[in-house]
Amino acid sequence: MPKLNNAVDSMMSNPLVHVICVLIIIIIVLAIIRIIYPSFSAGVGLNAHVGTLKGSANFEAFEGFDNHNSPTLAMYYADWCGHCKKAKPYFEELMKKNPNGISLMLIDAEDKKNADLVKSQNIQGFPTIRYYANGLNNDYKEFDGERTLQGFQDFIGRMMNN
Repeated sequence: MPKLNNAVDSMMSNPLVHVICVLIIIIIVLAIIRIIYPSFSAGVGLNAHVGTLKGSANFEAFEGFDNHNSPTLAMYYADWCGHCKKAKPYFEELMKKNPNGISLMLIDAEDKKNADLVKSQNIQGFPTIRYYANGLNNDYKEFDGERTLQGFQDFIGRMMNN
């Protein structure tokens, strides 16, 4: 028994063991908070997710979204996202210009009323900007340009000419 006591004493006197124990406790507490409050973010700027988004939805049921068949450019954003904060003013400026023949939608992915839409579209990163040729459905083209007013206008021009 003395050898076991000596091993435990020497291990517990190591400051690295203390740091690791504290980190494990912090991770467990954050995991519990995340389970209780799914939208909680610890402020870690990682572009990752836990789990998968599954399910299907009828787009006609989404409150505030007219399921028309006209071309639509939608930007899914989150208020905490730095890239969204940079791109959103350009998208809003585009909305003011109101390009003919296309609907523009800003969709707050963190708003609970949009949760089914966000899940059905498998939105996992922000901002996600998509062009839907026939209203909001699962047939879309991902935005591939610069997140500026000119970039949005160029992308719409290419999509409308296809």
